[in-house]
Amino acid sequence: MNKNIIDELLRVNTNLIIPSYLIKYISKLDLDKNEFIMMLYFLNNKEKLIFNPKKISEDLYLEQNYILEIINSLIEKKYISIEMSKENGIIEEFISLDLFFGKINLFLVESDKDTNSKDIYSRFEKEFGRTLSPIEYETINKWIESNISLDLIEAALKEAILSGVNSIRYIDKILFEWNKKGYKNADDIIKKNQADEYIEEIYDYDWLNE
Repeated sequence: MNKNIIDELLRVNTNLIIPSYLIKYISKLDLDKNEFIMMLYFLNNKEKLIFNPKKISEDLYLEQNYILEIINSLIEKKYISIEMSKENGIIEEFISLDLFFGKINLFLVESDKDTNSKDIYSRFEKEFGRTLSPIEYETINKWIESNISLDLIEAALKEAILSGVNSIRYIDKILFEWNKKGYKNADDIIKKNQADEYIEEIYDYDWLNE
Protein backbone atom coordinates (compact mmCIF):
# COMPACT_ATOMS: atom_id res chain seq x y z
CA MET A 1 0.00 0.00 0.00
CA ASN A 2 1.43 3.37 -0.98
CA LYS A 3 0.39 6.89 -1.92
CA ASN A 4 0.34 6.02 -5.64
CA ILE A 5 -2.97 4.30 -4.97
CA ILE A 6 -4.37 7.55 -3.57
CA ASP A 7 -3.22 9.45 -6.65
CA GLU A 8 -4.92 6.91 -8.89
CA LEU A 9 -8.16 7.06 -6.90
CA LEU A 10 -8.22 10.86 -7.11
CA ARG A 11 -7.61 10.71 -10.85
CA VAL A 12 -10.55 8.34 -11.36
CA ASN A 13 -12.92 10.05 -8.92
CA THR A 14 -12.30 13.73 -8.22
CA ASN A 15 -15.26 13.84 -5.81
CA LEU A 16 -13.63 11.32 -3.50
CA ILE A 17 -12.69 12.75 -0.10
CA ILE A 18 -9.63 11.22 1.52
CA PRO A 19 -9.26 12.16 5.22
CA SER A 20 -5.86 13.65 6.07
CA TYR A 21 -5.34 11.14 8.90
CA LEU A 22 -5.73 8.32 6.37
CA ILE A 23 -2.90 9.73 4.26
CA LYS A 24 -0.75 10.36 7.33
CA TYR A 25 -1.06 6.82 8.69
CA ILE A 26 -1.40 4.88 5.43
CA SER A 27 1.93 3.12 6.02
CA LYS A 28 0.65 1.79 9.37
CA LEU A 29 -2.58 0.38 7.97
CA ASP A 30 -2.52 -3.29 7.05
CA LEU A 31 -4.76 -2.87 4.00
CA ASP A 32 -4.39 -4.05 0.43
CA LYS A 33 -5.60 -1.91 -2.49
CA ASN A 34 -9.20 -3.18 -2.54
CA GLU A 35 -9.54 -3.07 1.25
CA PHE A 36 -8.32 0.51 1.17
CA ILE A 37 -10.88 1.39 -1.52
CA MET A 38 -13.62 -0.27 0.54
CA MET A 39 -12.67 1.76 3.63
CA LEU A 40 -12.73 4.95 1.55
CA TYR A 41 -16.18 3.98 0.30
CA PHE A 42 -17.37 3.54 3.90
CA LEU A 43 -15.77 6.80 5.06
CA ASN A 44 -17.33 8.77 2.19
CA ASN A 45 -20.78 7.37 2.87
CA LYS A 46 -22.69 10.04 4.80
CA GLU A 47 -25.68 7.82 5.53
CA LYS A 48 -25.95 4.91 7.93
CA LEU A 49 -23.86 2.04 6.56
CA ILE A 50 -26.50 -0.63 6.05
CA PHE A 51 -24.91 -4.02 5.37
CA ASN A 52 -26.05 -4.40 1.76
CA PRO A 53 -23.44 -6.27 -0.34
CA LYS A 54 -25.57 -5.88 -3.49
CA LYS A 55 -25.61 -2.07 -3.29
CA ILE A 56 -21.90 -1.91 -2.41
CA SER A 57 -21.21 -4.17 -5.40
CA GLU A 58 -23.11 -1.83 -7.71
CA ASP A 59 -21.40 1.28 -6.31
CA LEU A 60 -17.87 -0.12 -6.59
CA TYR A 61 -18.37 -2.14 -9.78
CA LEU A 62 -17.12 -5.29 -8.10
CA GLU A 63 -18.72 -8.72 -7.93
CA GLN A 64 -20.86 -9.34 -4.86
CA ASN A 65 -18.87 -12.42 -3.80
CA TYR A 66 -15.67 -10.39 -3.93
CA ILE A 67 -17.30 -7.64 -1.87
CA LEU A 68 -18.11 -10.22 0.82
CA GLU A 69 -14.50 -11.46 0.77
CA ILE A 70 -13.16 -7.94 1.30
CA ILE A 71 -15.65 -7.24 4.11
CA ASN A 72 -14.77 -10.51 5.85
CA SER A 73 -11.08 -9.63 5.60
CA LEU A 74 -11.71 -6.20 7.15
CA ILE A 75 -13.64 -7.86 9.96
CA GLU A 76 -10.80 -10.32 10.62
CA LYS A 77 -8.29 -7.45 10.69
CA LYS A 78 -10.59 -5.64 13.16
CA TYR A 79 -11.19 -2.56 11.02
CA ILE A 80 -14.97 -2.93 10.90
CA SER A 81 -17.71 -4.95 12.56
CA ILE A 82 -21.26 -5.92 11.65
CA GLU A 83 -23.77 -4.70 14.25
CA MET A 84 -27.52 -5.08 14.69
CA SER A 85 -30.01 -2.24 15.13
CA LYS A 86 -33.77 -2.09 15.46
CA GLU A 87 -35.75 0.77 13.94
CA ASN A 88 -39.53 0.88 13.69
CA GLY A 89 -39.64 -2.76 14.72
CA ILE A 90 -37.33 -3.79 11.86
CA ILE A 91 -33.97 -5.36 12.65
CA GLU A 92 -31.16 -4.29 10.33
CA GLU A 93 -27.48 -5.13 10.03
CA PHE A 94 -25.11 -2.19 9.65
CA ILE A 95 -21.38 -1.71 9.29
CA SER A 96 -19.67 -0.07 12.26
CA LEU A 97 -16.37 1.79 11.82
CA ASP A 98 -15.72 2.13 15.56
CA LEU A 99 -12.80 -0.30 15.46
CA PHE A 100 -11.16 1.63 12.62
CA PHE A 101 -11.51 4.97 14.40
CA GLY A 102 -10.13 3.31 17.53
CA LYS A 103 -6.97 2.41 15.59
CA ILE A 104 -6.66 5.95 14.20
CA ASN A 105 -7.09 7.40 17.69
CA LEU A 106 -4.32 5.12 18.96
CA PHE A 107 -2.02 6.36 16.18
CA LEU A 108 -2.80 9.96 17.16
CA VAL A 109 -2.05 9.30 20.84
CA GLU A 110 1.24 7.57 19.98
CA SER A 111 2.18 10.44 17.66
CA ASP A 112 1.51 13.03 20.40
CA LYS A 113 3.52 10.96 22.87
CA ASP A 114 6.47 10.74 20.47
CA THR A 115 6.34 14.50 19.85
CA ASN A 116 6.21 15.30 23.56
CA SER A 117 9.05 12.86 24.26
CA LYS A 118 11.25 14.60 21.69
CA ASP A 119 10.35 17.95 23.23
CA ILE A 120 11.46 16.82 26.70
CA TYR A 121 14.94 15.96 25.40
CA SER A 122 15.18 19.40 23.78
CA ARG A 123 14.07 21.01 27.04
CA PHE A 124 16.88 19.29 28.95
CA GLU A 125 19.48 20.31 26.39
CA LYS A 126 18.26 23.90 26.48
CA GLU A 127 18.40 24.08 30.30
CA PHE A 128 21.77 22.30 30.49
CA GLY A 129 23.18 24.42 27.66
CA ARG A 130 24.71 21.39 25.97
CA THR A 131 23.95 18.17 24.10
CA LEU A 132 22.85 15.27 26.27
CA SER A 133 25.14 12.27 26.57
CA PRO A 134 23.91 8.78 25.51
CA ILE A 135 23.60 7.78 29.19
CA GLU A 136 21.50 10.87 29.92
CA TYR A 137 19.24 10.07 26.96
CA GLU A 138 18.87 6.52 28.23
CA THR A 139 18.02 7.70 31.76
CA ILE A 140 15.31 10.07 30.51
CA ASN A 141 13.96 7.32 28.28
CA LYS A 142 13.75 4.96 31.28
CA TRP A 143 11.73 7.56 33.17
CA ILE A 144 9.27 7.74 30.29
CA GLU A 145 9.10 3.94 29.98
CA SER A 146 8.37 3.78 33.73
CA ASN A 147 5.25 5.90 33.03
CA ILE A 148 6.57 8.94 34.87
CA SER A 149 4.52 11.80 33.45
CA LEU A 150 6.35 14.32 31.26
CA ASP A 151 5.13 17.26 33.35
CA LEU A 152 6.55 15.62 36.50
CA ILE A 153 9.91 15.18 34.73
CA GLU A 154 9.82 18.84 33.69
CA ALA A 155 8.99 19.84 37.28
CA ALA A 156 12.01 17.87 38.53
CA LEU A 157 14.19 19.56 35.92
CA LYS A 158 12.96 22.97 37.06
CA GLU A 159 13.60 22.02 40.69
CA ALA A 160 17.18 21.07 39.84
CA ILE A 161 17.84 24.23 37.82
CA LEU A 162 16.48 26.43 40.64
CA SER A 163 18.88 24.63 42.99
CA GLY A 164 21.74 25.39 40.60
CA VAL A 165 22.30 21.74 39.72
CA ASN A 166 22.20 20.52 36.10
CA SER A 167 22.71 16.83 36.80
CA ILE A 168 20.61 13.92 35.57
CA ARG A 169 21.52 11.98 38.73
CA TYR A 170 20.21 14.79 40.91
CA ILE A 171 16.95 14.88 38.93
CA ASP A 172 16.72 11.09 39.20
CA LYS A 173 16.92 11.38 43.00
CA ILE A 174 14.18 14.04 42.97
CA LEU A 175 11.89 11.78 40.93
CA PHE A 176 12.69 8.85 43.22
CA GLU A 177 11.68 10.85 46.31
CA TRP A 178 8.54 12.17 44.64
CA ASN A 179 7.61 8.63 43.62
CA LYS A 180 7.90 7.49 47.26
CA LYS A 181 5.55 10.33 48.24
CA GLY A 182 3.05 9.24 45.61
CA TYR A 183 3.40 12.24 43.31
CA LYS A 184 2.04 11.38 39.84
CA ASN A 185 2.12 14.79 38.15
CA ALA A 186 3.08 18.42 38.68
CA ASP A 187 -0.34 19.23 40.17
CA ASP A 188 0.40 16.91 43.10
CA ILE A 189 3.51 18.96 43.92
CA ILE A 190 1.59 22.25 43.71
CA LYS A 191 -1.11 20.93 46.06
CA LYS A 192 1.53 19.68 48.51
CA ASN A 193 3.36 23.04 48.49
CA GLN A 194 0.10 24.91 49.04
CA ALA A 195 -0.73 22.64 51.98
CA ASP A 196 2.74 23.20 53.49
CA GLU A 197 2.40 26.98 53.11
CA TYR A 198 -0.98 26.88 54.85
CA ILE A 199 0.40 24.87 57.78
CA GLU A 200 3.41 27.21 58.02
CA GLU A 201 1.10 30.25 58.15
CA ILE A 202 -0.85 28.66 61.02
CA TYR A 203 2.30 27.99 63.04
CA ASP A 204 3.75 31.46 62.35
CA TYR A 205 0.56 33.27 63.32
CA ASP A 206 0.80 35.24 66.57
CA TRP A 207 -2.26 33.75 68.27
CA LEU A 208 -1.56 35.20 71.75
CA ASN A 209 -1.34 38.86 70.66
CA GLU A 210 -4.34 38.46 68.38
